[in-house]
Amino acid sequence: MSSELNLAAIIYDSDDQPVDALLHTVAANLNGRGDRVAGLAMALNGQGLRRKPMALQDLETGREYSIAQNLGKESQSCCLDPYGLAEATGVLRALLQQPPQLAIVNRFGQQEISGKGCRAEFLQLLDAGIPVLTVVKRKFLQQWHEFSGGEAVDLPFSEVVVQQWCDGVLKR
Repeated sequence: MSSELNLAAIIYDSDDQPVDALLHTVAANLNGRGDRVAGLAMALNGQGLRRKPMALQDLETGREYSIAQNLGKESQSCCLDPYGLAEATGVLRALLQQPPQLAIVNRFGQQEISGKGCRAEFLQLLDAGIPVLTVVKRKFLQQWHEFSGGEAVDLPFSEVVVQQWCDGVLKR
């Protein structure tokens, strides 16, 4: 990957950190001042946490894409619906036709580590020169660094710091 890589991740520790709300807030702030920020973030519940069942929300249109499948109460398996995720990633692929100033990809996690999820879209956006902001759970930090070739910026869970990174990328 290029040394000009404009890629950053907000590093978080647990699912009860409102990291998805932070993505929504940053996108709303930037769009509110006239910058075009687009992509996908987890749909939120009334407390600003990831909603259950899981859904992704298009940050420009508000459209939601269900990414959860009902496996029953007793299931211990991952409930991620690969078909719903594939449909949602169309939002990211469409950004290649009308590039935003900043793309938000809901997260880099287990699916991306295994070569699935939004992994291809991450690469396509970066190859197109579109800056990308995402979130990464601390337990996946090593795989994130391997994916980014050590070129990504790790951001703390801080609206001020994330906003500063975005401002720096948008001024280039």
